[in-house]
Amino acid sequence: MEPTLGQMPAEVLYIGSGSDDAIMTERIVSPGCFLFIFVKAGMFTLKIDGKRISCTSGEFVVAVSKQHHEILKYGKKVLCYIVKVQWQFIMGTKLFFNFIEAFVSSGAVKLFPDTFDRAVMLRIMKLLHYFYGTRSSPSRFSKPSFAAAVSLLVLQAGWQYNNSTNTGALKYTRKESLAMQFLKLLMQHFRKEHALKFYADALFVTAGYLNKAVREVTGKTVGMCIADVITSEAKYLLETSDDSIESISEQLSFGSSGSFSRFFKKHTTMTPNAYRRDYQG
Repeated sequence: MEPTLGQMPAEVLYIGSGSDDAIMTERIVSPGCFLFIFVKAGMFTLKIDGKRISCTSGEFVVAVSKQHHEILKYGKKVLCYIVKVQWQFIMGTKLFFNFIEAFVSSGAVKLFPDTFDRAVMLRIMKLLHYFYGTRSSPSRFSKPSFAAAVSLLVLQAGWQYNNSTNTGALKYTRKESLAMQFLKLLMQHFRKEHALKFYADALFVTAGYLNKAVREVTGKTVGMCIADVITSEAKYLLETSDDSIESISEQLSFGSSGSFSRFFKKHTTMTPNAYRRDYQG
């Protein structure tokens, strides 16, 4: 039985070519939900609590839906992710009070991430979309990993809001800032870099301090975060491509297909070949 939104921290909708998601154009009841909208390409229009908002390529929109929202129209070439996050989940984050103050009062905020942050945002959205798509299969879906990715989205929104407004409205501790920088670096380098030392050196801190900061903020060690992202990417490649196990291990920078297979089995209890047999479309 597929989990309901009440059991999930968020819903993820992808609008684009090849999408299997049903595009719901009727009014969607979403009291108190936060909407995170990232437009990779194209343009579309939606209405939130009666207010029309047009979203265009390169924009990241954070909005609060107090009652309902609906998608009005979108072009054939649009590529967009919409994540609807439960307000209860936002309340549970360290950013709750500042986040509420910054976004609820304005209703909707448009942010314009730079090239680096757009790449980070796209990776986060792809990760969320993948996790959400596996929610009906207990052996594939990891609710803690999905929740961690949603937390990363919330942190990224706050980070970009601070950078775009220069108001310092959202206050981060040293450890929160460090954890956010680590997660952004991880999204950029996880295919090549698997070691804690690489990320610690890049952030000019000791490995022990980085691990402590990330664990306090996310509830996971650096190693667990790295393993989550690599595993989800490996699953995606096994499900959606015909690349050999050796090719996938090379793409993810493992020394051999054997070491990749051991890593994958450790984190999923299945070999890559068995996973592909069971889940490839």
